Amino acid sequence: MIGKIVEFSVRNRLLVLILTLALILIGSVSFRNLPIEAYPDIADTMVQVINQWPGHAAEEIERQITVPVEIQMNGVPHHTNLRSVSLFGLSVVTLLFDENTPPFTARQYVAEKLSQVALPPGVQASLAPMTSPVGQIYWYILDSKTRSPTELKEIQDWEIEKRWREIPGVADVTSFGGAVKQYQALLNPLAIANYGLSTNNIVQALTSNNQNSGGGSISRGDQTFNVRGIGKADNTEDLENVIVTQKSGTPIRVRNLGKVVVGEQPRLGNISMAEHLPDGTVDDREDVVEGIVLSRAGEPDESVLDNIHKKLKEINEKYLPRDIKIKPYLDRSELIHLTTRTVEENMVTGMLLVLVILLFFLGNLRSALIVAATIPLSLLFASILLDIRKIPANLLSLGALDFGMIVDGAVVMVENIFRHKERQKTLPETQQTHDMIQLILVAAREVERPIVYAIAIIILAYLPIFTLQRIEGRLFSPMAWTVAFALLGALLLVLTVVPVLSYYLLKGNIKEWKNPLVTWLEVNYRLALHWVLARRPLIIGVALGCFALTLYLAFAGPIGSEFLPHLDEGTIWVRGTLPPSTSFEMANAVVAKARKAIMRYPEVPITVCQVGRPDDGTDATGFFNTECFVDLKPRGQWRPQFRTKDQLITSLSADLSQVPGVIWNFSQPISDNVEEMMSGVKGELVVKVTGEDLKTLAEYAEKIRDTISSVKGIQDLGIFEELGQPNINIVINRDKISRYGLNISDVQDVIETAVGGSGGLASGQRREAIRRSGQVSTPIPRQPSAY
Repeated sequence: MIGKIVEFSVRNRLLVLILTLALILIGSVSFRNLPIEAYPDIADTMVQVINQWPGHAAEEIERQITVPVEIQMNGVPHHTNLRSVSLFGLSVVTLLFDENTPPFTARQYVAEKLSQVALPPGVQASLAPMTSPVGQIYWYILDSKTRSPTELKEIQDWEIEKRWREIPGVADVTSFGGAVKQYQALLNPLAIANYGLSTNNIVQALTSNNQNSGGGSISRGDQTFNVRGIGKADNTEDLENVIVTQKSGTPIRVRNLGKVVVGEQPRLGNISMAEHLPDGTVDDREDVVEGIVLSRAGEPDESVLDNIHKKLKEINEKYLPRDIKIKPYLDRSELIHLTTRTVEENMVTGMLLVLVILLFFLGNLRSALIVAATIPLSLLFASILLDIRKIPANLLSLGALDFGMIVDGAVVMVENIFRHKERQKTLPETQQTHDMIQLILVAAREVERPIVYAIAIIILAYLPIFTLQRIEGRLFSPMAWTVAFALLGALLLVLTVVPVLSYYLLKGNIKEWKNPLVTWLEVNYRLALHWVLARRPLIIGVALGCFALTLYLAFAGPIGSEFLPHLDEGTIWVRGTLPPSTSFEMANAVVAKARKAIMRYPEVPITVCQVGRPDDGTDATGFFNTECFVDLKPRGQWRPQFRTKDQLITSLSADLSQVPGVIWNFSQPISDNVEEMMSGVKGELVVKVTGEDLKTLAEYAEKIRDTISSVKGIQDLGIFEELGQPNINIVINRDKISRYGLNISDVQDVIETAVGGSGGLASGQRREAIRRSGQVSTPIPRQPSAY
């Protein structure tokens, strides 16, 4: 069968050349269409259920939201893991699914169960965007010298976000930073008491006087008129003129009980940045507006980014005012292009190196060109199959290609054809054959089976990788498929294209350069072979010793191993963990010191820091968590004392450690997200202790920390605190409120209204919150984040 393939190819040379040309054309198109990933997406199918209940402590969130959601989610089919986080005002339940569950199907399962959860009034559950940990592909800030962060936040929420969502492949946009405009009714408790009113009366009045209604339609003549009742408030004056009650025929309005002002919604987080300007100064901004564009899970990042760049130009030119520009500071396309360029340079260098080595050892330029041609043709063949199977290429899979394995069969085939060609010169004239086809068939028949078996054995060696599942399979299977497809292409080329090229390029009189190194190796190899065969027990003993040493180094030695390959993203992700009770103001002060320390390094062009979480609750954290993106200049622009990135991190860690009470951790944006997805906690390696008593768990956590602190290689070690969040508990005395004819709900309404508030004010397509609060002589401090 194998011989028939070679014979068919040699006797139908024109057909083989046409098919080779088709391979080049189709392979080039497939290579251009092949998705390129900087890092393989190894995340399991994941669905997050987000519930926000502003103003409520973590204990209430856990009992009334998280636990009921967990009970229902335990019945979701095909889920492999369920974990949750309950914070002040936020509940996030995360479900991981097996690899056979598509993302859309998993979300449908969760949505069906979520409709059966009885949530507290006013709480609306939502699903996090259908993205993955590597889906944050485009980070930007809104740059303006004339607009306030509140104005920029409004433009981001109501104008820019919807433009990004128009892009195919974009899952959602996360906005962070800036203040949300809020209409606040500041009420005077003495005035409320003087008129015999309660806060509930004012809440009902504002609610009843801030809504539109539909009145059907009325026909007049040939026309029909739609009837609308316009009652929505448009400004603070409308709200202040709302009538709450009447006293002796005199209307009591909201302005008689307090005033309505335009304020800011309580902040859940903040974004700040610092940037080195061309004149050497540092532009430090305490409050900026950030946007993160998320790609949909399974979408090729490269095509999504291309559409983002096109939309960016459109947004800047058509939809944004002249004094506002979108300024990206982390664009995944830069990493993809760097990865692609690195792979291309390595592949071109490898092919040239292989060609030089082939020319040196084969001693003939035409033979070397035939063998070297199998490399690009094999890669094009692999690109076609990868494109058909929708397998993206990444640094790991392309970097695993071994050109030596690809050209191995071609070297054997061409060398044997060349040997038969040279052997003809030593035969008598009557025994020489001038039929090139017959010569190639004889030479190929001698080596075709060993070539097929050798390449098949190498492909079979990758068989265990094809059986890997979940994270391991998603990480290593693209590499296995890429290598297997390239080897399969090399095998087909050896049996078809190589004999045809040999027919054309090795015809006529050819000369072989006698390589002195090869001649020397042949002579000394014979001597070494005789010496080895005479000392068989010694050689076997040495081989067994080397094998034992290999086992020791692999499993018990100092070499070690890592599961995830290291990818230098060209940036640093700095995480600072503060005490759980840290306030918003204190966290911002810590971040300001961190920015100042980071920007002392000229190697850092820009740093963007975040405190807390965005308003949509997609990042389950609080003010105790600070994170800084630290961009880095190209390595050639660094100072001489920093030859490696680790040296820069070591120096940066020493400077940041001067900020007291903060545990600093250093990673990279993609690595940090992937590690958080795998462990469920913001850290690379996590030890989890579960139980009922938080105090007991805290004691065990400290013992574990003390035990593993001596492990060699640990750089950053800390405890993710669960205790220490202070609460102001207002215990209602049932006997006393009964004397005033009040219910528990009446008092709770006062507490909730004075601190939180609710409602909304429409302004065109936009909606601002209305917050009712009691006016007091001293400000109430912001309630710290509870966990």
